[in-house]
Amino acid sequence: MSSTTTGPPRRMRRFASTSVLDSNYSGAANVSTAPPHSSLRTLSNVTNQPLTTRARSHSQTAYDTKQQPGPQPGPQRFAKKAQSQANLQPKQHSTIESLISSPPASLAEALVELRYLILTEGVTADLDGNSPLRIYIWSILLGVTPMRTSDYVLLVRRGASNSYSKIRNDTFRTLATDPLFRRRVSEASLIRLLNAFQWKMKDAGVEAQYVQGMNVIAAPFLYAARSEVEAFSLFAVFIQRECPAYVRPTMEGVHRGLKLVDECLETVDPKLYRHLQEKFLTAELYAFPSVLTLSACTPPLPEVLKLWDFLLAYGAHLNILCVVAQLLLMRDELLVAQSPMKLLRQFPPLNSKTIISVAVSLVRKIPEELFEALVNHAR
Repeated sequence: MSSTTTGPPRRMRRFASTSVLDSNYSGAANVSTAPPHSSLRTLSNVTNQPLTTRARSHSQTAYDTKQQPGPQPGPQRFAKKAQSQANLQPKQHSTIESLISSPPASLAEALVELRYLILTEGVTADLDGNSPLRIYIWSILLGVTPMRTSDYVLLVRRGASNSYSKIRNDTFRTLATDPLFRRRVSEASLIRLLNAFQWKMKDAGVEAQYVQGMNVIAAPFLYAARSEVEAFSLFAVFIQRECPAYVRPTMEGVHRGLKLVDECLETVDPKLYRHLQEKFLTAELYAFPSVLTLSACTPPLPEVLKLWDFLLAYGAHLNILCVVAQLLLMRDELLVAQSPMKLLRQFPPLNSKTIISVAVSLVRKIPEELFEALVNHAR
């Protein structure tokens, strides 16, 4: 199924039916993970790229035979809240594997169904978060087509960008305590990817400098991808489409996001909000890393990947509600703590299923105007 003309339809303005989602997500135990299907022969019909199960260290020659056009530029619009609940109901397939293993009759309907299955079923992965399907799914959701290895090599060979020293100051600290990441991703790969991105932005005429947090945002892509080139293409599209205001020199999108954490918390739990305010605790003080990195700073990494499946499916702006969800899950401890900041310095380990469950339940509690600000804050 080709996405080279119009690009895949983007996220919904709101979920098509929050009542349906609330019933499906009344508890984390309601979400099941189905066993993978063995047939992957027609995955290329969905991703518009050849299917292979090569290791990430193998050559990307198979991906360079044809140059595919990239995603369409310009701002992406969010559809209004759908009238029908049927849009979120799976119509033909019961698992993600079966959906992407057969040619879709309609790209738009297949994307709706894919997002629904990510929400209700999840992406099958092993204990380390490795999944043969995840990077295909992320490519579908972001509308990313294969990049020539030679194009990436040209960016790398241009040498140090004007942000190179800043990059080197951060990369060695990236997920430094995570053994899974350190074992799989080298610092050299991270340096090359971030430095190449600076050249790409300069070539596009975009005023771009490396800013704190870009290294952590790049980490899940490098961990999940089969090659550095693939990680770069996904990272570049994600930054430009989902959170460009996060990486501007002033980090204006991050600061707007932090204010939205406070506003959303005040809306859904005034008591907890007042308690934190009485302790002079605003989101600027405790939620900066979680907003800046879209929660990738909080271990364990396999749970980060599951949370990102959800964010890539329905919009990175929903990370703000995921941060609020984490506060609500700590509510009892925070309300009795004399010094809540001791609890907030480092959020508890991620439990993606529970966090997504709570975040989804919050969607219909957010007023329309506030939700609009949520959608647009990172752009």
